[in-house]
Parts: sequence; C-alpha cells; structure tokens
Amino acid sequence: MTLPVAIVIGMGPGLGQALVRAFAAGGFAVAFVGRRPDAIAAYQCRFREQGLEVAGFVADAGDPVAMDGVHDRIRSRYGEADVLIYNAAHIEPARFVTPSAIEMAKYGTADGWAAHGQPASVEYVIDAFRTNVAGAHHAARAVAPAMIERGRGTILLTGGVLAFDPWIEWGVTSMGKAALRSLGHSLAKELSGAGVHVTTVAIHGTM
Repeated sequence: MTLPVAIVIGMGPGLGQALVRAFAAGGFAVAFVGRRPDAIAAYQCRFREQGLEVAGFVADAGDPVAMDGVHDRIRSRYGEADVLIYNAAHIEPARFVTPSAIEMAKYGTADGWAAHGQPASVEYVIDAFRTNVAGAHHAARAVAPAMIERGRGTILLTGGVLAFDPWIEWGVTSMGKAALRSLGHSLAKELSGAGVHVTTVAIHGTM
C-alpha cells in the first residue's frame, strides 16, 4: 500500500521532531529537511529504528536552488506530497535601529538567546526574510501544482504570537512571522477553491 506523503521543512529538536514523529506514527511517509548533516542523519536513524518510514534531507530552506533539488529527490523516493509543513525559521533576538538593551533574551522557561548588540543590518533582515517567508513561498510553489491537480492537499505554516504583537527584542523575527501569517492567509484564499487547505498554526508560547 502506498503511504500518504508529508514533508516537514525545518527539522529540529523541538516542534520539528514532534511533527515528524506525529505524522510518521499516523501512517505517513515523512520527508524532513534541515541544515545540519549530522543531526539529520541522527534523526533519520532514530526514527527508522522505531519502525517509522522517514527520510532526511540536508538543505537550507532559504536556498531555492538547493530546495529544488530536495523536492526532486523527495518525489523520486515517495511521490508528490499530500501535506507540507513549513517549520523553518531564522529566530534570533534583533532590533531594527537601536542597540539591544539586554545581553540575553529569555521568555518563560525556554532557553535564552544572545541578543544582537547592534541594530540589524539590511543584509541580515533580507537573509532572515529569505528563510522565514520566501522559503515558505518556494515550498508552496513546489507542492501546490500536484495538490491542485488531484483536488486535495494541506499546507501548514508554523508561526506564533510574534505574528500578532512584536516583542521589542525580536523585531526581525516578528516581521517574518507576521509576513508568514499573511502569506498563509493569501494562499488559503488562492487555493481553497482547488481543494487545498492552507493554514498557519500560531503557537502562543515558548518551546
């Protein structure tokens, strides 16, 4: 029996790993993508030892050329995606035009992040946007045609509270999450008539 296919872009020890496990345990073949070769290999080995059908791929979600190659390899292995989850994000505390007022940004019980001392450069903002938003657009373009053709599919974009209310030490990340939410709403309007469900999942908390 051919398994339905889920793609998780943005693999890490928190939400990414949980998403892969949940979909694989639910009967999907799951392809996951992350930037660190050693970590991706370790995740793949661990999940396969648990009897789950998964395959890990190494690429930067913000690099469209690299991701084109990944999508081709996923199609060759599993076929077209039934579900796409875009979980990749460039998350660092950074202000836009004023120096950071703190050395470490920490919220709730999550580990802290070292704050950028100086305002974010234009190059930094563009690089963060490439991963946080443009990568999601590229991923949607990669999977949408087949979903439209068969009249069904799901695209999930993971966001958070920063999309609704920016935090001062997280200006650049907040901008990306707001834009990602807007992208999700636009894609939902564009694709709902074709039977493709698109939504953002906003986690209002720390992980």
